[in-house]
Amino acid sequence: MSLNLSGDLPLDDALIVEEQVSTGIYIFSAITLGLIGFFGFVLNLLVILSVVKDSKALWTPNNVILINMVVGDLLVAALGNPIAMTSAIAGTWYWSHNMCLCYAWFMTTMGFASIGNLTVMAIERFLLVACPIKAVSLKHSYVLALLVWMYALSLSLPPLFSWGKYGLEAGNISCSVSWELHDPEMHSGTYIAFIFVLGFFLPVILISSSYCGIVRILRNMNKRISLSNRRETKVIRMVYLMILAFLIAWSPYAVLALATQYFYARTSYIVAVLPCLLAKSSICYNPIIYACLNVQFSRAWKKMFFINKSTTRNSQHTGMTTLNKKKMRNLNRRQQQQACQAKI
Repeated sequence: MSLNLSGDLPLDDALIVEEQVSTGIYIFSAITLGLIGFFGFVLNLLVILSVVKDSKALWTPNNVILINMVVGDLLVAALGNPIAMTSAIAGTWYWSHNMCLCYAWFMTTMGFASIGNLTVMAIERFLLVACPIKAVSLKHSYVLALLVWMYALSLSLPPLFSWGKYGLEAGNISCSVSWELHDPEMHSGTYIAFIFVLGFFLPVILISSSYCGIVRILRNMNKRISLSNRRETKVIRMVYLMILAFLIAWSPYAVLALATQYFYARTSYIVAVLPCLLAKSSICYNPIIYACLNVQFSRAWKKMFFINKSTTRNSQHTGMTTLNKKKMRNLNRRQQQQACQAKI
């Protein structure tokens, strides 16, 4: 049996091990993509249904941007994830080259739209706390929602016009920007620098600055009027959670892409696949973080699922009243019996 150059494993055994590892990665990717697609679809659809059912309370300027993001995430769950999951099940890209280009453009657009929506939401919330009088109106929110899509398209369209290129990602189960491409004719280096400055670094700065500004304003406000810091602590936790979720979703993917383009890094399938799955998983926890932590949505969901504290309290109060009435009746009966016995 022939040996490989390193002398560690026979070639046949090495191929078997590599094939087993690849099979395991594809199975893991297919299961993960299926779960992300299912929960992403259900959670984002729940947010949309809540707004439709209780539009008077939930159709606010900040929630317009939230719905803008949720619609994009819902499209990813319904259209994008099944395509990648099918390829993961097949163990290679299952679709045509043109489908690869369409998928890469679609997912890139949705990814940058999600980042743009998160950035606008952070800025809106900062303005709401810093300048309540100059808060963003509904009309302004519609304009901002449109600008988010224009921003996303400006970052995703250039590869279709020979500035940068779309192609298969590592593992051949999805398509995206060809991070490893070093082609002077395609100007891939300048395009990747362009999308990282405007599509990652600038949003990180704006999101972090906005939420840190909110925390600073609340602290100063509480010091002036000597309020309890319970609400401030809750807001700080929510802010840290939002920033952390954004960084967990997109930082590994960004680091891998930069390392591949500018440092010629080569990674194994599993190292390359995990950041992609993390980025796609943002469609699941975005609605949880940005909707579940919203008091308006929690009230709407309680109404939707018939969870009403006042009803519970009223039922408890009614039960206690009925019990007290029974006790009073029994007491009156005993008193009447004792009075009759005394007369006898």
